[in-house]
Amino acid sequence: MVKILLLHTNESYAETLAHYVSAEYQSYDVDVVSRVPVPERLRALLAREYDLIQTDELIANGILATGASAVFDVPLVVTIRGWADYTNAHGQYGWFKHATIRTRTRLALHQASEVIFISDTASETFRERYPVSQYSVIGRPVDTDRYGTGRTSDRETFDLLTVTNLRYEEKYDGVLTVLRALRPLFEAHPTLRYRVAGGGQYLDALREYLTDYENADRVTVLGFVDAVEDEFASADVFVYVSFLDSYGTVVLEAQAAGLPVIGGDAMGVPDAVGKAGDICPPTPDGVRGTIERLLTDDDHRESLATQSRRKMTTYNEERAADHVDVWERVLDT
Repeated sequence: MVKILLLHTNESYAETLAHYVSAEYQSYDVDVVSRVPVPERLRALLAREYDLIQTDELIANGILATGASAVFDVPLVVTIRGWADYTNAHGQYGWFKHATIRTRTRLALHQASEVIFISDTASETFRERYPVSQYSVIGRPVDTDRYGTGRTSDRETFDLLTVTNLRYEEKYDGVLTVLRALRPLFEAHPTLRYRVAGGGQYLDALREYLTDYENADRVTVLGFVDAVEDEFASADVFVYVSFLDSYGTVVLEAQAAGLPVIGGDAMGVPDAVGKAGDICPPTPDGVRGTIERLLTDDDHRESLATQSRRKMTTYNEERAADHVDVWERVLDT
């Protein structure tokens, strides 16, 4: 039996991966240790003899995993879900903290046998700053069961949906791009509505923007929504423009719900959309034309919905197999 420890900050990623690996590979025993106090994480590292440790960040859990890998001579695999913390992309850290993050990151990379990047965009951006020798690009698993079971509504409108994180200006700008695209479409399509789910510091800015928006009565700003699966289930099309994402996991959630997806061609959004959706220029004109096609072409809209469902039917099994391939390669060296 091969014993794997997933020392992950993102619990959903780890739990979903562990579930599918355990279901498909009987020779693997996968433990998950996530958002628990540091002493409990240390006890987990000391309590069992693991054959391999995987961590999904290099700043906190990464140091624990790096230390355990070095002390117990256990192979380490690290997963990079984004680059902002490692590159101080938002200027969120002072020079000293950023210097310590760079040092910790380099230590973890030096110890790691292989690096998994969540997307090509994440790989390219991260490797501009840090040396990485052996790496793979593997999308992260998502809880497809959750997003395929939302409750529908009896709306008689054509509802576009964006689910985003309004903590970041680059995602807020994506919502504004969609709103600018919709201006003429609202006039031409009386049943068209747009819903935005997501909280963060730019939520108030979005509501302020809508006070002077011509069709504000056709836009619903939901703020943070816990049961977001219900929003997916009651939408007709998912549209997502972001100038930040390393991958755009929310796109996978929309596809798991069987929605036709429109993704702006920026950062890692196209990586998440793949071939199961429409990619458009991340501009008002680009988004407008793509939305209008889905509004008027029922066959194309249903084709995209079918592609979403087909993609996500085997998505997690494929991602589990990709991770196991990395683990076996590392364990064989």
